[in-house]
Amino acid sequence: MALTNGSVHFSDYFIKPNYSADLSELTGRLSAFSSVPSEAGGEPQMAELELRGRAQGTASLEVSGKLNPLAKPLALDIQARMRDLELPPLSPYSIKYAGHGIERGKLSMDVAYKVQPDGQLTATNKLVLHQLAFGDPVEGAPASLPVRLAVALLADRNGVIDVDLPISGSLNDPQFSLGGVILKVIGNLVMKAITAPFSLLAGAFSGADEQGSIAFAPGSAALDDKARQQLDKIAQELNNRPALKVTVVGWAQPQAEEEAWKRLRLRDLVQAQKRRAAVRAGESAADVAPVSDAEYPALLKEAYRRADMKKPRNLIGLAKDLPQGEMEALLLKSIEVPGNAMQDLALARGVAVRDYLASRQVVLDRLFVGASKLQPAGEGGWTPKAELTLAAR
Repeated sequence: MALTNGSVHFSDYFIKPNYSADLSELTGRLSAFSSVPSEAGGEPQMAELELRGRAQGTASLEVSGKLNPLAKPLALDIQARMRDLELPPLSPYSIKYAGHGIERGKLSMDVAYKVQPDGQLTATNKLVLHQLAFGDPVEGAPASLPVRLAVALLADRNGVIDVDLPISGSLNDPQFSLGGVILKVIGNLVMKAITAPFSLLAGAFSGADEQGSIAFAPGSAALDDKARQQLDKIAQELNNRPALKVTVVGWAQPQAEEEAWKRLRLRDLVQAQKRRAAVRAGESAADVAPVSDAEYPALLKEAYRRADMKKPRNLIGLAKDLPQGEMEALLLKSIEVPGNAMQDLALARGVAVRDYLASRQVVLDRLFVGASKLQPAGEGGWTPKAELTLAAR
């Protein structure tokens, strides 16, 4: 059979408003096939298929492969290519299933479908979307999904979304629906934008929390090497996705972190003593290196000597020389924790993450620090952290 300049008119009356699509300029051929196998128990005779045309008057369409529509189950092994399908006419579907119409975008796709003699279907769907943009939520739509965030997560800096959707199933299963499987796969992709958006950032959080948490040492707002490596990856992905913005929220837990906070303040006292000594020697305080373990005992002793607090005295009233552990204990006891210290610590963690991302060329207008949070006492699994959330700009 040969086809020249044929057309197919399709309408879906299940969708409201109805969707219609036309295939035009269809040209190609289908070779012979039969419902009777060439030999008993053999596979059905397959027809060669070649077809070219246009979809919706804009997209080019090519289909090739083999099939036998009379076989039970259907026998086929076909490949198809489509380029530059305009997406706004598909808005009835996007409104029904996502709650947003499509303002603009083009779709190109490469698919391959094969059905084995036992009815097992295996298929690959490679979809490339260009400049996909959704409109505002449609009032009264059956569902409303965060499709704008999903697009911002999936699109690269050129507005291109490249997605592979493998599909498999048995045509002998009465519950199997190809359209249902495709919608489920796409729906799962969109739902990831809600539940685990960082998992869509090309593995930016590989081996880490997919919810987007940066861990800190107790009592500290300093980023360690692991945190900086994670943020380097996130910054790279954010720079590749300019449609995303980030909010950082720092967390702290007063009961779990006060002791560590005081120990870091003690370390600050010792560091201040080293800077004081450098200034007396005519050096710049800004160039003083952190206190080493070898320097710590002598500097701790000097910090203890200068501390304005009650100290054990000898018989003549002079402060006693004490072991290092006892000096540390007395200094720690003298350090008061202000009422807002933990709130400030949580805030400092959010600021530290924001500033580091900004130092990696993420535009500051895309970075926000949210209200800091205090974790209630007694909740298990606590880790000092800052949480990142993503949204479409």
